[in-house]
Amino acid sequence: MITRKSIYLTGINKLKIFQKNISIKKNELIVKVDSCGICSSDLKFIFSGSRIKKYPIILGHEISGKIAKNKFIVFGAEIPCKKCNSCKTLANFSNLCNNPISVGSNFDGGFSNYFILDKKLLPSVPHVIYKSKKSLKYASLSESLACVINGLEITNFKKNQSIVILGAGYMGLLFVALAKIKKAKFISVVDFSKKRLKIAKSLGANYLISPTKNIKKNIDKILKPTDKLGYNAVISATSSLRAHELSCRLVGKNGTVNLFGGIPKNNEKLKIDSNFIHYQQAKITGSFSSNQSHLNKAFKIIKNNLIDFSKIVTSYSNFKNFENKVKLLKNRKEIKSIFKPI
Repeated sequence: MITRKSIYLTGINKLKIFQKNISIKKNELIVKVDSCGICSSDLKFIFSGSRIKKYPIILGHEISGKIAKNKFIVFGAEIPCKKCNSCKTLANFSNLCNNPISVGSNFDGGFSNYFILDKKLLPSVPHVIYKSKKSLKYASLSESLACVINGLEITNFKKNQSIVILGAGYMGLLFVALAKIKKAKFISVVDFSKKRLKIAKSLGANYLISPTKNIKKNIDKILKPTDKLGYNAVISATSSLRAHELSCRLVGKNGTVNLFGGIPKNNEKLKIDSNFIHYQQAKITGSFSSNQSHLNKAFKIIKNNLIDFSKIVTSYSNFKNFENKVKLLKNRKEIKSIFKPI
């Protein structure tokens, strides 16, 4: 028997804390949650109900916790069904399952003191188990970093290539840090916030650009570091349709644009210059979530302290201040907050 205290989403913008006693079943893996990052997806779930199939639900998919003495675990977010056509034909892309169990949106997640998982599902969900006397400080960020690793790998980005990142939010800043690790020729970052651009610079960005309402001037300004030739990799790490459209004008010959940020479903359609893409021989792609390989690489980066997360994580949240932290994140007053069940 354990006493589980959790933050439930009971409806759009309705969060409630419930505490109840739960009997432990033999087939269940009980994870004592150490921390769980608050993701931009959580904000969508909370404020729009996006991807939520039923209420109440415990959100939170960036989970790190303890499973035994000196033994900890971090998880990916998507548990593939292993039965659909995608699972059968795309063996290395477990994140593209047609009918996944999505931790924290259709399966109770980590904004709780305990995360409970059927042991039969463990081999299917991306995870890393590690031994330590205490949890790694930023272990819960393995899942979000894994998504960024997937996002960069899909562009076929290589050493000494150029990259521009539109949006210096949490994920955008992770792209900066990862591109630095990959030894980019130079890194450009576009954002309205001078504070966030300053953080991007501290993580390795070479060129910082504040956009204006004039699209042509923006293009000229962003392309300047490339001598107007365009970038090898373009990452639109924002939910702005205009940013997505702009990103498609910044790609160089044989380069790749990753429309990384999700757009609200009711938004208007993307408009691109197909001739420009044609003559650049450029590729436009997207990326979603991550698989076991990405999670392994992310955990290794965190374990070896290759990214200074103290520059990106702006606060810690708990049961008491969770709602306030969520509002601050929504209003871009914070970059990243990590929930700890205290």
